[in-house]
Amino acid sequence: MKKILIILAAFAVLSVSVFAADNNSASAPARTEGKWTEMSYVNVPVLKILEGKDGYAVIYQKNKTGVGNVVIPKKWGKGNEEQPRKLKFRAVKTSLGAYMTIVKDGGEFKRVILSIPMNKSNSIWGMVDSRKNMEGADKDTLEDLEF
Repeated sequence: MKKILIILAAFAVLSVSVFAADNNSASAPARTEGKWTEMSYVNVPVLKILEGKDGYAVIYQKNKTGVGNVVIPKKWGKGNEEQPRKLKFRAVKTSLGAYMTIVKDGGEFKRVILSIPMNKSNSIWGMVDSRKNMEGADKDTLEDLEF
């Protein structure tokens, strides 16, 4: 009885391995470099967002040491067919999960995505003096950030 079980187990293992080898080679799509994309992205944790009249000042954490800041114009949130919007918001539940995604296409800035709590009473939100214009709120592209 033991010999029959061992033979059946060996036969099962052999047949499964044969079918698995045939399945991988037949159904795998051919990979061509022409279908690859040049898009890349970087995620950085957001520590504070200061809202002003013309834009948002985002304070983010650098690569585990120090902080950096960047001004994102509010006009980037509006877009049309000729110029798609460059600023997108995503809602997260807590300020600990807040982050900023910078998307680039071929090394050229494409879009920034802020994943933040949308409730303005959250501690991550703040205000900038609305009587003063924000420096950098009229730019068209995001400069290279230090990470």
